[in-house]
Amino acid sequence: MSNEDVTHILNRPTGQLDRKAELEKLRRNITVLFTDLKGSTSYFEKFGDAAGLLMVHRCNSMLGKIVESHGGRVIKTIGDAVMAAFDDHAEAIAAAIEMQEFITADNAAKPEGQRISIRIGINYGLGLVKSNDVYGDVVNVASRVESAAAPEQILISDTLYNEVAASGRFRLRPRGKFALKGKADERDLYEVEWKKDGVSAGVIAHSMIVPVPDFANRVKFKLRQIRIDGQPPREFDFVSDSVTIGSTQGDFTFPNDATMRSPHARLTIESGQLFVEPLECAAAFFNLIGPYRLQHGDIVKIGSQTFEFHVNTAALEMASLTGSGLAEISKMLKNPVAEFISTAPDQKHYSVLDGQATWGRTKATYTFPGDGTMSRSHAKVYHRGEDFFIEDTGSTNGTFVMAKEKTPLPEGAILAIAGQRLKVVREQLAANAAK
Repeated sequence: MSNEDVTHILNRPTGQLDRKAELEKLRRNITVLFTDLKGSTSYFEKFGDAAGLLMVHRCNSMLGKIVESHGGRVIKTIGDAVMAAFDDHAEAIAAAIEMQEFITADNAAKPEGQRISIRIGINYGLGLVKSNDVYGDVVNVASRVESAAAPEQILISDTLYNEVAASGRFRLRPRGKFALKGKADERDLYEVEWKKDGVSAGVIAHSMIVPVPDFANRVKFKLRQIRIDGQPPREFDFVSDSVTIGSTQGDFTFPNDATMRSPHARLTIESGQLFVEPLECAAAFFNLIGPYRLQHGDIVKIGSQTFEFHVNTAALEMASLTGSGLAEISKMLKNPVAEFISTAPDQKHYSVLDGQATWGRTKATYTFPGDGTMSRSHAKVYHRGEDFFIEDTGSTNGTFVMAKEKTPLPEGAILAIAGQRLKVVREQLAANAAK
């Protein structure tokens, strides 16, 4: 069915036709692949916009050729990302492997500062398929799977795993679970091992990922204080699988921190994963390692600026279903579909109308030249499917999100609790060494 047919369906009066039933005729199983280019921000910073655009165009063009050689089609490029669709789910994985091999070979002759990498996520399921586009949950899940991957890594969903595992064509390993709409809807995640030496790129265990427990080994966590006053940092070893942080009450105390409550936050270890949970209405922030899927009401700290994220989820679902642009939907509603509102007294609004916006001191969509704690290019927000993601773009001081509930923490994350900065240190211990 052509684009005009779909548009005609969407524009018919509700009384004439059940649009949902008509659109269901376009729904079928398909495999959706997302790539995301890592290292492009620093490349732009170092070599300039013209060279950066040429690099992205060359890379995406080569990835597009690989897609086509495996029977797929490029649906769209979104900045430095590619969305592609495949009727043959196994060929989607084969294409992803060839993409990673191409990037690796292309990097071999380049100096370190010119190398880039990609992360890839693939999902299989029902989608609303037009002649040149795909909509629906198959796209949303593919985007979330990609956002969970590390650079040089290929991750696939459980539905795709179920389709290809029996063939034995690919080396696949479980890498944990990730959340869709909430904790009750976690899905298994698998890695495609494409390197000949079998070395994994490793999962970025940010707040969407709960790793697979490794019962053959134990892990040890500790917190390392980050100080800028020249004094030696304190280290805090976990005395149990549940510890509290507070001013004067708790396992880790900071009596000289006037902004800290008692107790302020709880840290727990479950199946080798560390979680943070704010207590007594206190605030606990963690910095981003990899993309973070934003939800309505999330509090984000960029430099010394703090924002609250607002999104019209119903409008976002409409845009995802119909293929309408965010600007178009916002114009119809006379309000932005998604925006950030400053928590400062002026409550200034920062909309994300074009599907992407950047924050920085001097080089961004929204600039804060007077904020010395903000990097020139600090963070970006982008839209895919029914989701908005925020990602740090290599800033000096990091981008932080407030934990509203019990939240898993990635290895190497930094906790911002009251006036303290505490780095998460994770050590793997062999089972016999831990006894």
